[in-house]
Amino acid sequence: MVVTRSGKTVGSAVKIKFSDDGTIPDNAEIVSVDTRESTREPEGESESESDESDSDEAPEEESIATSKQASIQKQKEQQRLQQELRKQEREKRKQRDEQFKQQQEAKKEKIKQLAQADELPDFLPDEVFESDSEEQAGGKHMRAEDFEKQHEAARKRLKLERLKQLKEQREKAVNKGPVLVKVQTYDPANRRVPPAEESILQSKNAWLQRPSLGKK
Repeated sequence: MVVTRSGKTVGSAVKIKFSDDGTIPDNAEIVSVDTRESTREPEGESESESDESDSDEAPEEESIATSKQASIQKQKEQQRLQQELRKQEREKRKQRDEQFKQQQEAKKEKIKQLAQADELPDFLPDEVFESDSEEQAGGKHMRAEDFEKQHEAARKRLKLERLKQLKEQREKAVNKGPVLVKVQTYDPANRRVPPAEESILQSKNAWLQRPSLGKK
């Protein structure tokens, strides 16, 4: 038996013709027959199977690539949405901080105004009104000192009016927020200065009516 380059197996066989009773006759003819067997598959069949395999793999690879591209696109979209949400949150936080800052500044300014109003005295001494009445009841001859006194009295009256206005504003002021400002109420009975002692008034009148002033 021989194997050729084409992949076929070449061999020889003996063909014997038997008689009807199963014996070999004396004049039997012996014939030699060559046998050839191919161990390779036909080229056409191999190529067709290869083409079918390639065609089956191509749609599968295309499907994998499409799925991968869709997954990447989805991840990018999620990242974009997250960035947008973070940006909106920063803007809201910035607006809240700015609003809180403005509220705090307004509260500080209000407290400052109330503190300035508290610095003024609640009551003015009686000398303010008494000096004004004394100047009006003075002599006929007006000197420069008298004009200065009148001017000073006018300034005191303006200060008194200003004090009353500030007190009214302070009574009506109400501050809302974390800083609590107590609104004070005043009893009309407590608005007046306690009456002076009689001895003090006598000493004061004696000093105002002393002979050295030369009043007529």
